[in-house]
Amino acid sequence: MIDLSNLMKNDPENGIRALFRQYGGLVYCIVRRVLAGYPDDDVEECVSDVFYYLYRHRRRLNLSDRALKTYLIKTAEHRAIDHQRKIARIPVPQEDALWEAAEPELSAEEQALSHLRRDELIERIRALGEPDASILLMKYWLNLTSAEIGERLGMKPNTVVVRAGRALKRIRETWKGESE
Repeated sequence: MIDLSNLMKNDPENGIRALFRQYGGLVYCIVRRVLAGYPDDDVEECVSDVFYYLYRHRRRLNLSDRALKTYLIKTAEHRAIDHQRKIARIPVPQEDALWEAAEPELSAEEQALSHLRRDELIERIRALGEPDASILLMKYWLNLTSAEIGERLGMKPNTVVVRAGRALKRIRETWKGESE
């Protein structure tokens, strides 16, 4: 049997792969249980965070495989709870104020059409759930950078970029599905 703790220290890349192969399913189940009802993207992101956390703190590991498994389970639970708390702190977007600030002067007919499109788009954005809805609103209506959004939401800028891309793809797919 492989000593995962030493492998993580001496050959971190192969160590994290071996750790993921052996305990990836377990970590996924634990995170899924804690984040029940959250989108799959959140669960997968949290699972990645668990293994990244272990990778970053690999020098501290001096455990037997059994103790490493226990440490991994507790880390997964705590990271999932932290992820849940972080999502809960994200403010609910104030759509009308954002739209009014971004909307130019239009004729009455154009305003009516704009409001219909806006309401439909807002419903689609809301259907994405948090934090994706907040990310899109901050990015496209407040023109904030990914770094600024990440700072406000407690995320890394690259996570903001990935989540925004996924959210836009889901919105496009719902529109495509209706037009067919």
